[in-house]
Amino acid sequence: MTSVIGSKRKAFWADNGFLVLPGFFDEDECQAVASASDRVWEARPADVVVDDLVTNSRRRITDVSEDDARNHRFKINDLYLSDERLRSVTLSERLGMVLEELLGDEPVACNTLNFDYGSQQADHLDTLYMTPLTDTALVATWMALEDTLADAGPLRYFPGSNHITPYRFSTGSYHVNLPEMERWADYMADQLDRKGLEEQRFLAKRGDLFIWHALLLHGGSEICRPGLTRKSLVTHFFTQSDCEKLGSDLRPSPGGWWMRKPPLEVPEEGARPAIPTVNAADLPALQDKQADNGGLLPPGREPRVRMEPLETALD
Repeated sequence: MTSVIGSKRKAFWADNGFLVLPGFFDEDECQAVASASDRVWEARPADVVVDDLVTNSRRRITDVSEDDARNHRFKINDLYLSDERLRSVTLSERLGMVLEELLGDEPVACNTLNFDYGSQQADHLDTLYMTPLTDTALVATWMALEDTLADAGPLRYFPGSNHITPYRFSTGSYHVNLPEMERWADYMADQLDRKGLEEQRFLAKRGDLFIWHALLLHGGSEICRPGLTRKSLVTHFFTQSDCEKLGSDLRPSPGGWWMRKPPLEVPEEGARPAIPTVNAADLPALQDKQADNGGLLPPGREPRVRMEPLETALD
């Protein structure tokens, strides 16, 4: 099969653990995603869950006060579940072909995160929090909805960190085990030093696409000028094969599949880590809570018919 991204990009991905595709999204796509975020803050639908990045708490958007909405930084979880236009942008046919080549399987969108501001999240691997069934069967995308200024807390990442042998917790899994996180951090710092890996920051332009490997170490740099926005959309993708093994409820999208699932649970009292934590192995139990699990797509179906590779569109 002809490569969609080309041999040079494929080699760069393998060596560095990320790809940048400048201007991948057009103005209509950027506006569609930005408008989706604006709409939920206006309508406050009861099934939308947000994370407060100031208080590190999770709540329904209906429970966010006007004062907090103005003065705190939030991320909106899983808007892809309810917004069809956002979903079509984050897994278009064109993007799906790129992700399929990187994953070696059809992609399944399993969460989205809408940001208005930088996350300032500590350096981490996505396998800690979005743990796939197969060790590295996960990729993530970052869509720039505006130009990123250096003082707005740009995405930071460590090229080549995808070659660090992953730390396996005492549980036998890559999934986060909080009592061992200090040990994990020491291990990663030692590996960065041994390999001489250095931080880079992504000063994106509106419409740029950043794709990263499951094992790329990354985080959010410090916001040096409070109030500066860094509007973006992050999406995580599992593989079709893993999701079928788990019996996930998959729905078709032009570029692959999206996972139908309940909104994130919100605790009745107290705070909860603002990072959505999903262990793929636990998904069947979560999905059993759904009253309607119709539309489950059976394993072994015929692969979708795709258009010819858009090699020139990625140049």
